[in-house]
Amino acid sequence: MTGGEGQQHETKLIKQNKDSSSSKTSEPWEKSNHPLFFHHSDQPGAVLVAQPLMEDNYTAWAQSMDMALAIKNKKGNIDGTLKRSTHNPDEQQQWDRCNILVKTWLLASMSKEISRSVAQCKNARGIWLDLQERFCHTNTVSLFNIENAIHDCEQGTNSVTTFFTELKSLWDEKDTLCALPPCSCDAATEVTAYMESQKTMKFLMGLNENYAMIRSTIIGMDPLPNVNKAYSLALRHEKQAEVSSGKSALPQEVSAFAAKKAMANPG
Repeated sequence: MTGGEGQQHETKLIKQNKDSSSSKTSEPWEKSNHPLFFHHSDQPGAVLVAQPLMEDNYTAWAQSMDMALAIKNKKGNIDGTLKRSTHNPDEQQQWDRCNILVKTWLLASMSKEISRSVAQCKNARGIWLDLQERFCHTNTVSLFNIENAIHDCEQGTNSVTTFFTELKSLWDEKDTLCALPPCSCDAATEVTAYMESQKTMKFLMGLNENYAMIRSTIIGMDPLPNVNKAYSLALRHEKQAEVSSGKSALPQEVSAFAAKKAMANPG
């Protein structure tokens, strides 16, 4: 074999090796966007939420954990969308590893007492469903308390901002407990508009009598503005009232100063 033929032979072997390497298909879960992919930061037993699950914070905990698992691309392990393969042993093994990982995350993010009660669940979804069934009855009690708090929420002597912030936090809590499912039907827009109008009405009803004029103005608008717009108008009214009261107080202060000066210099 001549030198030229030898070089050609080596080039051919290198090309064959490259072709054989490229022909090896990587597993789907080796791609970073696959739900079975393991990132180097995915450590067993990591605490994903700020507050551990206790007996009285299930709704907030579940919402935080749901978001944390969505960020990790592991939400499929609790909502049942990530099924275990029935025919691929390698994928089954990867699924089992991923399931154990998510189980450790869930167990590390709850109190020791609750953790012991679900530690023997077969998979992460089993833990999720067990907790959901166990604590769902508390939602009814919480919803009753929130509805009661919304009913009693009034401005009183507070500022418009303080009143609105308190009321909005109660609405947000209520929406977390009983959020309506997504809907694209024709009535969805009307239902949403009705719910928004109810919020505006409640906000206006809770304002004190100093806002009677702006309340009447807002109620007379067609269409009725949403609650954020109503808050903006009430806040503007509050700021204008503060400016007016400041101007009216100024002449009184000048008169009082003049009277004091006259008394100090009677001659």
